[in-house]
Amino acid sequence: MKFQAAAVLAATMAFAHPAAAQMAPTAPQPYPEMRERLPRDPLQGLRVEVAGGYDRLEINYIEDDTKYYDGTDGVRYGGEIGYDLSVGRVLVGAYAGYAASSAKRCDDFTVGVICQKPKAELSGGARVGTRIGSNSQLYGKIGYSSMPLEFSLGNVTEKETYRGFHFGLGGELGIGGRAFVKGEFVVTDFRTSGKTYEDYNFDRRHAVVGIGVRF
Repeated sequence: MKFQAAAVLAATMAFAHPAAAQMAPTAPQPYPEMRERLPRDPLQGLRVEVAGGYDRLEINYIEDDTKYYDGTDGVRYGGEIGYDLSVGRVLVGAYAGYAASSAKRCDDFTVGVICQKPKAELSGGARVGTRIGSNSQLYGKIGYSSMPLEFSLGNVTEKETYRGFHFGLGGELGIGGRAFVKGEFVVTDFRTSGKTYEDYNFDRRHAVVGIGVRF
């Protein structure tokens, strides 16, 4: 009788052990390995900026080794949108811009006062920069510009659109977060074939400073 009781007790304990093992809480698993988040490149990505500064339009020609020129000055203001991509220490990008100017020139002729005023300029092109530190760069840019020039005599106005290539140098400096400041100098050489200023050199120079943000 004692033997039977001992056997029953042993069998009961044997069945109880697996059940207890199944009901026991599982040990907590470690969290999955987290990937290190790389810092955002302050010189790469979509950018939007506004800028303003000095603007000059000039007509010039050379005769008998002497350069003759005349022009007008004003304030240039506008904006630019672009995208820059990092390739090592080099930055390459594309841009499109819009700018207006306060420049205006009026001259008194026999027929009356003739005024000239540049209208809104559209431009686009590419730029290549090199890193200077972690959040600044120096860059060169080349592109194409289109600028209507308005002539007015009294109530009569006419427009001619001048187009040409532009070249420029500039610099950009991050000022925290996604914001940056910039400065650049650009020269545009307009073609004059078939225009009022045919046989003259028609140039535009501007030096601007600006502020922008990257996304």
